[in-house]
Amino acid sequence: MPSPRTISLAAFATLAALLSWVAAASGDGGIGTPDPPKVKDVVCSVRCLDVRTVTETGKVEVTGKALGDITEVKFPATAGRIEVEPSSVKSGAVTAKVPTGATSGKVVVVSRYGTKAKAPEELKVKPEDAIRSVQGFAVKRVDAAPKTAYYDGRKDIELDYLFEADSPADIRIDIVSKDSGKTVDSMIEKNREPFSNQSVTWDGLGSKGKPPRNGKYKFRVSALGGASGTSDATGFAYYDHIFPLRGKHTYGDGLGAGRGHQGQDVFATCGTKIVAARGGKVQTNAYQSAAGYYVVIDGKKTGEDYVYMHMERKGRPKEGSRVKTGEMIGRESDTGDAQGCHLHFELWSAPGWYEGGHVLNPTRPLKKWDKWS
Repeated sequence: MPSPRTISLAAFATLAALLSWVAAASGDGGIGTPDPPKVKDVVCSVRCLDVRTVTETGKVEVTGKALGDITEVKFPATAGRIEVEPSSVKSGAVTAKVPTGATSGKVVVVSRYGTKAKAPEELKVKPEDAIRSVQGFAVKRVDAAPKTAYYDGRKDIELDYLFEADSPADIRIDIVSKDSGKTVDSMIEKNREPFSNQSVTWDGLGSKGKPPRNGKYKFRVSALGGASGTSDATGFAYYDHIFPLRGKHTYGDGLGAGRGHQGQDVFATCGTKIVAARGGKVQTNAYQSAAGYYVVIDGKKTGEDYVYMHMERKGRPKEGSRVKTGEMIGRESDTGDAQGCHLHFELWSAPGWYEGGHVLNPTRPLKKWDKWS
């Protein structure tokens, strides 16, 4: 028969193991309560009269974070709220059918753990018969985002649109220069549903596969075949480069500078963010006694290399990785042979930096990018 001391030690060991398991379960990846849901927006997706105007029996999409455990979507009603099960559930989005009897107001989502989140914007709900029978084709809404876009940028160039028709339609979308009126590219969307908010992304390339000229553009939406109802979206500015130093700055020595200087110096407060002037593949990430920490990027669809010197050690992208135009690639510093914190920027012709290319004068391009960035 075990002694009381043996039993006590065994019980203590069991209790310690149990406490350890509970502690582990409460940590990352354990059984602890997950983050509560957060709702960013709610928009109409089917049977729409506008972005946030839907009819009964239509569908809405609720977007946000930590939505993977949502089990109920509650719609305002004359007496309290009407609960429905979501049609689909993902961590970033939940869809649900609008019940008959729902009224305008803020939608609420509820998780299996009882945690709730309310939409910040009000959803307008109209009677089912608010969608009338129509003949022909009419564009009701068009919206372009972002308002300033860059080729191969961090944000896609997107068009949202809504049209009325008596049946699904093939939609033609033209990207038109505001200055010349010339169509630089076109897209065809087959069999799109009327009274549904539609989205399409433009890759920023013209019909010949190259970025069009810098300037102001707009999307033009029409039914394929030239039916009436053409509409232009709010315009957007489009550029092929962004100025790389994201803060107040002054220009220093340029190309030559009486000492074989191969680039343009731009001075700013130490630690100022540096972004890729043009997206592309990171060719080199290294340190050199004169250049300090530096990065070389092979600019997408340019054949040219973009060189950033005197950077901080941390925060630079890995060799072989790809970065977008405007994506952060580090911070300005005074590493290497630098007199004060500044970015030394070089531009090299094809085939590239010390690969048979030659130095280009970057001052004029930098100042051009500076004007619109």
